[in-house]
Amino acid sequence: MNLKPLLFVLLPATLSAHAQHGVHEHGFGQLNLVLSQQQLVLELHSPAADIVGFEHNPATGEEQAAYDQALQKAQHAAALFTLPASAGCELQQTRHIEQEDHEHGEHQHEEHDHEHGHTDIQLHYSWQCSQPDALNALDASGLFTQFPSFHRIELQGIVPAGQIAATLTAQQPGASW
Repeated sequence: MNLKPLLFVLLPATLSAHAQHGVHEHGFGQLNLVLSQQQLVLELHSPAADIVGFEHNPATGEEQAAYDQALQKAQHAAALFTLPASAGCELQQTRHIEQEDHEHGEHQHEEHDHEHGHTDIQLHYSWQCSQPDALNALDASGLFTQFPSFHRIELQGIVPAGQIAATLTAQQPGASW
């Protein structure tokens, strides 16, 4: 089965649940997971501040370098996520998308410069797994190590056995199914 049609149905629906709240909360991320056949796809949705350290467009050479370095770090999936080695998963693709939201009404961070909109980043990761039946857990401790401003990540997903959901924190960075 080709996973792309499934993703177009599932991921927008799961993301819209987060977006419906209209809350741009620093320290909070949404991680969507879909496992179908031999493909695993993760999608992380986060305020840009938690990935790059600020939300505005880079204004200086120093900010541009920090921005580029942070995105490069965010695309290094092996440093962020640990999958069971027995599943034989090989990373196929990583990419990012930025989304700017100019609404300030329900922002949850006290020290925000209101002259700029809120920028969110979506990071997409996909793996091909030779033994998908052995893929029964995800450890995101590297995500909390690499980006310590995260306080919690809400994981939701669809796996062959059904739906999964978990709240990941630096103290409890893993989920199994």
